Parts: sequence; C-alpha cells; structure tokens
Amino acid sequence: MLSISKVTLTLHFTTPAVFPHWMGSAFRGGFGQNLRKAICTDKTKDCYTCETKENCLFYYTHMREKAERGHAPPVKPIVLIPPFFGKLLEIDEDATLDVDVLFCGDFARYLPHVILGMNLFGKRGLYIERYHGLNKFEVESITCCFSHKKVYDGETIFLKNLKTANIKDIPYKILEEITVGFKTPFTGMKFPPGFHTLLTLVRNRVIRFVNEYGNKEKVLPVTAVGHTRKYTEHYHKLERRSSRSRKNVFHSYTGVVTYDIDKLNDTGAWILQLGFIVGCGPDCSFGCGFLQKM
Repeated sequence: MLSISKVTLTLHFTTPAVFPHWMGSAFRGGFGQNLRKAICTDKTKDCYTCETKENCLFYYTHMREKAERGHAPPVKPIVLIPPFFGKLLEIDEDATLDVDVLFCGDFARYLPHVILGMNLFGKRGLYIERYHGLNKFEVESITCCFSHKKVYDGETIFLKNLKTANIKDIPYKILEEITVGFKTPFTGMKFPPGFHTLLTLVRNRVIRFVNEYGNKEKVLPVTAVGHTRKYTEHYHKLERRSSRSRKNVFHSYTGVVTYDIDKLNDTGAWILQLGFIVGCGPDCSFGCGFLQKM
C-alpha cells in the first residue's frame, strides 16, 4: 500500500545556538538550499524546465507542483520534523537536538543525500544567527524509529538497520481511551479536534501519501465515536517565508488531549496508530501536525 521509514537525526551543535520560536520553515528551507547546492548538475537552469528533474531529489522535495491525484500541491516524500519549543531558546556549545525525518515510498534510499544536505546546512548554520557565527551543527548520529538501531554513527551508514514498513502492517489495538500529544503545531481550524475529526485528518494525510508514493489503493472510511474528556491548549501564531506561497502565517495549536472512545472499528484503530507516525492535518511539509502517544 505504502512503504514508510522514520529516523531521528541527533544534531550536535558545534557553536552556541539560538532557536527561533518555530523551526519548521527554517529547517525545510535551509536543508533545501544546501541539498540543491550539493546535487544540482546545472544551477543555471530553471528547475521546471530541467531535463533531469524527474531524477532530482531537490525537485521532488521542494519544487514539484502537480500531484498524482487532485489539485492540491503534492505532499513531500521526505519530511523534516524538528521539535517545537514554543519560545526562543538559547543553548550552549556541544548541546544536541533531535530532528525526526519521515521517508515515504522508496525515498528512504536517499538517506545519504539527507546526511550530506544536513551537514552542509550545519556548516553554514541555522536561521539568521548563522551570520553571527552561531547555530552551526553536524549530524552526530541517526537512529531508526522502527528498529531502534543506529543507522549512522557520524562516519558510517548502516543501511541494514534502517527498517521500512508497509503501513498495512502497522499493529494496532482497539482502545477505550487515548491521550494524544500534539507535539508540533496543529494547523487545523479548531482545537481540540473531536475524536472522529482527528481520525479523519489522519486518514486524509494517509490518502495523500498513498496516492502519491504508494499503490493508490483506497483507504477505507473509519467508524469512530468518542468525546474529549480533558485537554490543554496553547495557541501559536507562526510566521513563514516562502516565495512560492502567499500564506505567510500559520494559526496553530499544541496541547494534550484525552479522548474517551465509545466506538472504534479496525480501520479507525489502524488509522489512529498511523497518526503517531505520519501526523494529521495540513502543512505536513513544514513538520506540522505530528502527534505522540502520552
């Protein structure tokens, strides 16, 4: 149906660093710029008219505009998911930061490209503080989120430790309650989303990934009835810079929601479990809407 891999990059900061309120667009943009510098065969050409674009990772992760199905721009095959602190944060030299990376389809084969792009990014530095000699880092190690084994130790890549899973094989359980942490900003219209709405948002994201990088198989509807028992809510107004979109502000939320589940079919339980891997809602490319089980 769809193969996925997920890893955690541990970044070692070789200088003191100042993290902005939100790092989603900074990581996506900085990684893309340095990836293009590393792999582009002819920087004088426009990406859309380049003869080699169909074999170019940068084109797929940052430039491609037409999806296999539908009219919305395609979801990206590689998604960087930096942590969200919700405030300006300063760290000392030698600190580390974990950044998750989601690979869809067969794009896990580009793990070496990700390491190269991130290391070049780290040499130049993250965000505007790089102009002051701050925010420089290197990829210290990479761990597979499925096998829990080290995939990269700073020198050697161990591809045999990178586990790829078919989403149909993701195990699930029928639950009577669940506590969900919105660990990166949720950009849906209302917070907290109702239980059925949450599963619908996860299902919609899964459908887009399956249509774009899987076998386009139909994802069955969910049956889910539940209610919110309690929740915490934090509102965030996030700015972004993009030359390709007029949307320059995200209205978003983080928080923790406990749902009591009255009714849940197998498809709903499966989709709920997938939500902790692929997230929910729009703006996936910027690492928004990723969840954790509490």
